[in-house]
Amino acid sequence: MSTCYWITGLSATGKTTLSKLLVNHFRLSGREVILLDGDELRQVFNHNAYTKEERITIGLKYSRLCQLISSQGVDVVIAVIGLFKEIHDWNRENIPNYVEIFIDTPMHELKKRDPKGLYKRYAAGKIHNVAGLDLEVDFPKNSHVYLKWSNKKTIDSMFLELLDNLNQSVNQND
Repeated sequence: MSTCYWITGLSATGKTTLSKLLVNHFRLSGREVILLDGDELRQVFNHNAYTKEERITIGLKYSRLCQLISSQGVDVVIAVIGLFKEIHDWNRENIPNYVEIFIDTPMHELKKRDPKGLYKRYAAGKIHNVAGLDLEVDFPKNSHVYLKWSNKKTIDSMFLELLDNLNQSVNQND
């Protein structure tokens, strides 16, 4: 049976990097998997909406897409901010084998990384509706996998921690 791995966290937390590592790991083990990335999905669907309501609407479309793909026997790894209770609840109720992975990175680290310049543009007053700043988000309270960033961790150690957590959850379900 296929699984949907929903990797969530604020911008610059490492969602895309970890999702690519996870997809490569699955493909090397012979699993059929599709990678969906929030930035790429925004381009494909030409979404330029950023309010909370618009983000929830878009997020639920991504959820339905994941449901459709996984219903056809293909694993899905999706990397999106998607930090809204309505989306998490819908996913849990409607996507069989849904695995929520939350990457928790402190704001000071996100602002330091800032590969898209979002946090700098927000600080300069050039943009608004930035998740975690002026746009309130809902951090998951009971994600299946919780990854907490620290300056002692590398992307490789976080990936190994992710795999270890996924293996533990699979063994608990056997």
